[in-house]
Amino acid sequence: MKPEQMRASDLKIISALRTNSRETLTKISADTGISISLVFDRLKSMEQEGLIKRNSCSVDWKRLGLRRVLLLIKTPERLREKAQAWLAKSHHINNLWRLDSSGFAAEGMFVSLRQQEVFIKTIRKEFEDLEVSTREIVENPKWEGFLTSCLTCKKLTLFGPTSRTEANKMLCHDCLN
Repeated sequence: MKPEQMRASDLKIISALRTNSRETLTKISADTGISISLVFDRLKSMEQEGLIKRNSCSVDWKRLGLRRVLLLIKTPERLREKAQAWLAKSHHINNLWRLDSSGFAAEGMFVSLRQQEVFIKTIRKEFEDLEVSTREIVENPKWEGFLTSCLTCKKLTLFGPTSRTEANKMLCHDCLN
């Protein structure tokens, strides 16, 4: 289902869940202005439709002593499926994204630089024609801030601020014009 096809109430509920996925129905109802019974019914429906897959929590990986590393992995076409399956099974890979025709981007989690180096040597040994480059992820200043309410009309809008002059002011396209 595309965002423009969704009910406004569903977008409000999803926005509330993105803020705190463990929030009570009563609080979600109060924050969104939607009745508790409708919040309950819509949540059940969205779960059954597969729109909401699971509840989760955000973890400060650095405080746990883990290194988060962006791995950019370029693969030849003939190795792509095998490399994807190998990466998906690795306990070091937290997220895996397929990039156009060049390969993958992966979020790797390591307890030390040494562990990261061993992992990269292992993947290069397993797939000789693979190219791997890394970038350490030092912080996550923003996490999925694309679903917000317009400060002027309070209408739920996608993709956050649209004004170049007032980047902190969340306005929908209608209120900007």
